[in-house]
Amino acid sequence: MIGKTLGGRYFLEQLIGSGGMADVYRAKDNLLGRTVAVKVLHPQFAKDSVFIERFRQEAQAAANLNQPNIVNVYDWGNEDDTYFIVMEYVEGRDLKRIINEGGAILPERAVEIAIAITHALEAAHSHGIVHRDIKPQNIILTVDNTIKVMDFGIARQTGSSAMTQTGTILGTAQYISPEQAQGYTADPRSDLYSLGIVLYEMLTGKAPFDGDSPVAIAYKHVREDPLPPSMINPDVSPELEAVIMKALAKNPENRYQNAPELRADLERLLEGAPVAATPVLRPGERAAQETRAFEIPSGAPQKKRRGLLWTIVILLILLGIGAAIYALVNGTKGIVVPNLVGQTEQQAKETLEEKGLELSVVKRVIDIQKPSGVIISQDPTAGEKIQKGERVEVVVSKGTEQATVPDCRGLSQSEAAARLESAGLRIGNVTYDYNQTIAKDKVCSQNPEPGAKAAKGSEVDLVISKGPEMSMVPSVVGLDMETAKSKIEEAGFTAEIKEVTSETEREGTVIEQQPAANERAPKGSKVVISVVKKAEKVPVPNVMGMDRNTAVSTLTSAGFEVTVADKQVSNQSDVGKVLDMSPGAGTLANKGDRITIYVGVASSV
Repeated sequence: MIGKTLGGRYFLEQLIGSGGMADVYRAKDNLLGRTVAVKVLHPQFAKDSVFIERFRQEAQAAANLNQPNIVNVYDWGNEDDTYFIVMEYVEGRDLKRIINEGGAILPERAVEIAIAITHALEAAHSHGIVHRDIKPQNIILTVDNTIKVMDFGIARQTGSSAMTQTGTILGTAQYISPEQAQGYTADPRSDLYSLGIVLYEMLTGKAPFDGDSPVAIAYKHVREDPLPPSMINPDVSPELEAVIMKALAKNPENRYQNAPELRADLERLLEGAPVAATPVLRPGERAAQETRAFEIPSGAPQKKRRGLLWTIVILLILLGIGAAIYALVNGTKGIVVPNLVGQTEQQAKETLEEKGLELSVVKRVIDIQKPSGVIISQDPTAGEKIQKGERVEVVVSKGTEQATVPDCRGLSQSEAAARLESAGLRIGNVTYDYNQTIAKDKVCSQNPEPGAKAAKGSEVDLVISKGPEMSMVPSVVGLDMETAKSKIEEAGFTAEIKEVTSETEREGTVIEQQPAANERAPKGSKVVISVVKKAEKVPVPNVMGMDRNTAVSTLTSAGFEVTVADKQVSNQSDVGKVLDMSPGAGTLANKGDRITIYVGVASSV
């Protein structure tokens, strides 16, 4: 897609993000001349009317939100079954990356970030929009420290259809609210629960619930209490912990009921005032006072729940009986298949031969993760039992497909993107630097270098020229030569000395400079300074009677400047010869002085 123009105006320059539903590109709006972000729906969803409807709703819903902490949406459209949304381009890092790279955030800063998010949620909720996917990955800290909430990819109008396929729960498991995990309708309090999870992660460096699968994590949201954050980070005060645990109440009725209510408690924290949330009781204390099990919302049929529970119990019993019978019949038969993944083909063959089994390579595929000849997968899997002499089928890596890195130097970024894409590569990090020889906005260097081999699909980092770095030329007229040179070099220029003679100025003094003082010039360029040298008087050579060229050569060799003037003569033998000179021959003059010679030319009379 890089290098393509959508909607006749949005030129896609670089892939900057990818999610389950769409890719996000940095792009140039050719109509308004600004940088934007363009979110492009994955091709596999382009013919799915449900996903298209979600995509359209995202654009329309978010376009109505105008709040400093929300990423603006400008436009949306489709072109040749490519659906896209045009958004504000935000430079910065997402909160997940910040936590991963730096660990837990200081409590006061975490509270400030959470307050900014409540402003964004209040604006959305006031328009009847529930975000439904609040998580650190969707929170951007810009280069000027503004907090921006982005990606209304699963936002929807309150009361509208859930926009899910049967059995599918939208949202990210670690941040999903208990009611969403159970398939119930999300409301603004669901976003506040997710914000509570984000605040917990900012303070501890990790989400409160984790597991081997999304289902396992969702179960914990519904049935388990989080470990109080102060037990992980002692810097979390009891008041801040109370706010977090109130936001994380299983029952929505026990949470903050709206964003302003949560923000009010967070602001009290910063002011050192008492918070409305009640102090957190430890598990032993709480057990005697309350049960925190999630209550199914009113209207949910209890009979249906009891029937579902009985069905699960019966299935578990039947599965257990079946497993036990299988173990009794087959537990002592067959050979346990070893784990071959990660082994070379030869190693795997030897491993299987020792056990009386055979290796069968069913496919060789390109894999950028595994070196050539290494096994990627196997069937049967490790731990299963098969009979002696049977085959274990494996898929073997062919390694990475190599591409030759093209030369992008001297190209614009969009031209470089197109050239890399045609080679099976893509743009990586783009940085900007001054360059004295490469024009502004052109690539001045790249890594890997042109002609190098790289895995197809890998990235090539580019450095874009900012043009020559300009600087102010210092004033050096009147200074001595060494001081002037030093001042010029300190300003980032080089000094070129031009010696001149003067009857009035002191020897070694700068009497002229080019460029002039206070002009802007490229750093590293030359500043020519005219420095007075001691006048050296020498006798003017006698060139009388010489031909013109010989006379000029003689005088310049002696260090003089020469001016030639015509003198009309009637005698043909005087034509082309020096007939007079000023100053006269033998006169003492300074080297560099100008001597005028008069050369005979035929009279026109």
